[in-house]
Amino acid sequence: MNLFLLLIALLLSLLPPRATANEASISSSGEVHISNDPIPPNEELSIKFHNQSPHRVDLYWDDGEYGHQVATLEPGKLGSVNSYAGHSFFVTRHGVKEGLFADVDTPNEHRLIYTVSGKSRDEQFIIPANAAPSNDVCQDRFSICAQQAVQGACERSPGWMIVHCCKSCDPYLNSRELIDPAKRCSVDHLNTPPPVWKAGDLNSMFESWMNNATLDQYGLEVLSAPDCKKYNATWEKCTDGGPWVVIFNNFLNDNEVADLIRGGEIEGYERSTDQGAANALGEQEKIVSMTRTSSNAWCMHSCERLGGVRSATRKIEDVTGIPSNNYESFQLLNYGPNQFYRSHHDSSMRDDTPPGPRILTFFLYLSDVEEGGETHFNKLGLSVKPKKGRALVWPSVIDKDPTFWDSRMYHEAKDVIKGEKLAANHWIHLNDYVTPNKWGCTGSFS
Repeated sequence: MNLFLLLIALLLSLLPPRATANEASISSSGEVHISNDPIPPNEELSIKFHNQSPHRVDLYWDDGEYGHQVATLEPGKLGSVNSYAGHSFFVTRHGVKEGLFADVDTPNEHRLIYTVSGKSRDEQFIIPANAAPSNDVCQDRFSICAQQAVQGACERSPGWMIVHCCKSCDPYLNSRELIDPAKRCSVDHLNTPPPVWKAGDLNSMFESWMNNATLDQYGLEVLSAPDCKKYNATWEKCTDGGPWVVIFNNFLNDNEVADLIRGGEIEGYERSTDQGAANALGEQEKIVSMTRTSSNAWCMHSCERLGGVRSATRKIEDVTGIPSNNYESFQLLNYGPNQFYRSHHDSSMRDDTPPGPRILTFFLYLSDVEEGGETHFNKLGLSVKPKKGRALVWPSVIDKDPTFWDSRMYHEAKDVIKGEKLAANHWIHLNDYVTPNKWGCTGSFS
């Protein structure tokens, strides 16, 4: 009898141990050991992700639409999110929504999607070491792509949909071919109008303002000009021999200011970012800026339909003579105490992208600032104090060649010391901006 019991004990010792309520281990495929304790379906769970890939990745909860970013994971790091049984997650390269796949270059290639089983309170998943973008760039990045394509989104937003829903849009746009930015963004494909400025047109525009009595209502003041006395000898503050810098002291009315502020609230402010490197599809990575600490929003959709916003844009069109198709959407800015934007230039030395360089900045102040917050031109020694309704205008290029930057136009937003600085600006391009932006040729896919 004792020998029989000893044999039974020996056999039991060879069986794998049973999992307890809080035990879970990771396999190479991301599977987990399952707890025997029942877990209520509505219980919040802590889900862990281990990024073993060489990529910095963004983790998205799949909300059935375009995903909601919940975490960023550095290579080799472990992170956790709270979730529920049945929730799914996907991962992308950081800063762009380019999905990551496992077993690329093999018949087993598959997109990395993780679904919470709800069978363990400590479920864990691995982002494997071989995670990489697929070599087939024509992918659907979101589960909603097919539905959106049927509803006409490919034609309404071709650039965004070609890059993010390529497979679903292929029957509508030939997106498998146009996903190549060299084809999608070619002059032949975009068929945009010629540049709005040629040599000499920059000076001509500003000179025309000096002799336009209708602009007196806006309180025109010249702070810098190539020849101050030539235009009006009474402008004693004008810096002679410099680039054009002018202000309109009473440009916006109260309704326009209110709607631009309301537009920022509608769109929602986020920490300002810079554009990083572009991938093969023309997407530029968004990176958190170290030189500016403001928050910003882009005035699109509902914001652009506000009456005061439309009125402000029409005023700028009337004053500059440049159509709004050359404008980026209003960038709406919010600077709180101690926030700033260090010295920078609004254009690059030479810009060969379809929209061409930013030739003009039309900057609008939406609030007074009790102390600080000036716009300071570093190489000119000029500072402009925020004043509600005031517009500040300057070129980013030179008169004799509007494709080339003016290196004198570096500027910064001084620290707000007391109060809040609200502002908006239209960046105006040499070429049509709206059409290339629609086709995803500006680096922006928002």
